[in-house]
Amino acid sequence: MPRGFRSIAVLCAATGCAVILIRHAPAVHAQSTNHLQIASFTVSADQKPVWPNAAPTPYLLNLPDEHTTFIPSISGGAPYLVFGASRVTGDNGSGGAVVLQTTDLTNFPFATSLGYNTQVFQSPVAFTSCNPIYDTEFDENYAAPGSVVQDPTLPAGNLIAIYEAENHCPGGVTDQPYYATVGFMRSSDNGKTWPAPANGPLGNAARHPIFVSSEPEPSTSHPPMGNAIPSAFVEKSADGNQYLYVAYTFHGTGADGITRVGRAKLGPDPLAFNKWFYGSFSQPGAGGLDSGVTPSGGCGANVLQEQPQISFNDDLGLYLLTFVCQSNGVAGWFYSTATSLDLEDWSAPQLIANSQFPFTPNCGNGASGSQFDGWYPSFMSPGAAAGHTKLSGMVFFQNGCDTGPRVFASRTFTITTQTPPAPVLTSGTVLNGATYVPGGLVPGSFASLNGSNITTVTRTWRGFDFFNLSNKLPQNLSGVSLTVNGNAAAIYYIAPNQIDFLVPDNIGGTAVVQVTNNGVSSNTVTAPSTSSSPGIFPYTLSSVNYPAAVFFSDGLVVGNPANGTGYRQAKPGDIIEFFATGVTIEPGDLLANYQSVPNVSVTIGTVTGPASACVLTYAGEFQINFTVPQQFASMPAGNYPLSITVGTGANAVSSPVTIDSNPPGEIVLPITH
Repeated sequence: MPRGFRSIAVLCAATGCAVILIRHAPAVHAQSTNHLQIASFTVSADQKPVWPNAAPTPYLLNLPDEHTTFIPSISGGAPYLVFGASRVTGDNGSGGAVVLQTTDLTNFPFATSLGYNTQVFQSPVAFTSCNPIYDTEFDENYAAPGSVVQDPTLPAGNLIAIYEAENHCPGGVTDQPYYATVGFMRSSDNGKTWPAPANGPLGNAARHPIFVSSEPEPSTSHPPMGNAIPSAFVEKSADGNQYLYVAYTFHGTGADGITRVGRAKLGPDPLAFNKWFYGSFSQPGAGGLDSGVTPSGGCGANVLQEQPQISFNDDLGLYLLTFVCQSNGVAGWFYSTATSLDLEDWSAPQLIANSQFPFTPNCGNGASGSQFDGWYPSFMSPGAAAGHTKLSGMVFFQNGCDTGPRVFASRTFTITTQTPPAPVLTSGTVLNGATYVPGGLVPGSFASLNGSNITTVTRTWRGFDFFNLSNKLPQNLSGVSLTVNGNAAAIYYIAPNQIDFLVPDNIGGTAVVQVTNNGVSSNTVTAPSTSSSPGIFPYTLSSVNYPAAVFFSDGLVVGNPANGTGYRQAKPGDIIEFFATGVTIEPGDLLANYQSVPNVSVTIGTVTGPASACVLTYAGEFQINFTVPQQFASMPAGNYPLSITVGTGANAVSSPVTIDSNPPGEIVLPITH
């Protein structure tokens, strides 16, 4: 795990507390300044999906009218759940959220067999009508989803819809140009039912606007105004909290045509949304100012970036922003990449090859809107988690008039990367994954290896890396893999100069280790293998190495209380839980195995006693429970060196007391009376 950056988190239940080791910064995809470079980004010619667009009734009249959301099933063979925007024959003429399903990304029938109505929410009034009861309602004439996302802080099936909300009735008179806001609502039954419209400009607690322009809607006819055409992405931020990010377009006075982004920390409603404004999320979502997130327009003078979508590209290890960019009679799909959504450090936009075509204002027939082969591009990759893409996949979009006739279409996309330099591994740096001390590779335990050019991405494994793996562990992170004697290893952490992995099964004798980065292989290095080479996971505070441990009685962390109220020193009789790797041979490809290990003892200073338990509770992590001996009641208070011993007699193996921390030092247990 990364040297000098270890911490612990504590989970408690009625039966006691457990430590979860966090060997890297909180689970966030923010990357180093080095990352994979895109060499080319191309799309194919148009393809024709099959969807219900003709009799028999019901059928869809204008799919898609916003972005299209693909939610993969948790189980392997079940269909994608597809949320789109369209009018349906027999509705009130306003359009809304429709639900389809697909198993092949070609055929898209209604999801009625899954218990969904053909349309699950819409606006209260038809698109071309006004109603005095609803004339002040923010979504009076249009309510259709830009994105539907799972709230990761709640159980599965708790969905959030981020939707385009439009009012076309300034002063109670129908006006074709819209005043747009970004709407928010929740569903607790996997999107089958949603809150009904509520009268008033702010809706109600269940259905309300979250991004509103700093310019209020005029009382008379006006050009398109507001915060429009949103899409959403959920991500854990550097502060450890889950955030809902929304990308949208600003129409109004002084608009520069650059994509906007806002966010809110997920938690109890109402969520507090803020807009990005020149370097930080500092302006309120409702009525606040905002500024663009890309450093340039990308497609020429008089640019308009619209219909943006954020995904995380698992293979690049980067965030990907895609959008339509139009200028001077031509439009196309463009992309930017970023290393951090906290920083919004997007690169200069680049054209996606084969996506640029003329667009025709007024749809060529005097009507409002524009004609273009590529509105509402929605990128997805088969096999990736919702909101994630890979180096290849599909784009679903509209070919036609964005206010009139159109067809649902798709293209495939392909991203190629520049060939990375060959990784170079440093001889003698295959080390214990907890202590960074040599001692032999133990199948099923963590090991670390140093070098250069290992990757340009810095990250640990994440939840999406386990997608469709069941209880197995990921063997590839962002194109980086590792083998030991030709056997693929599970990869936990990658950085340009370090890789942490679990030693695979059936490794004996001299182990030969090799790393491959996106098809380019390194030199090989060797290390001995062994059946036991224990190492205690530490964390370091104020230059002191403590075991990553908690007290069973109160869940506090073992450490110096001067560092905070969550820490305390041990006392005789305390039951302590701490963690180690390399204790004994275990499966190297499973998330958890829950195997008990006998004959483990704990040494504190010169006092040795048996561990009350040693159990493999997580991949590569053994939990060890022991009681601080009563004889320390008559010994001086202080920091005592800590180690464990596995086995007895001539076969006993002990963990090192002094580890390769920064600077190297002993692992100590602080004891008081």
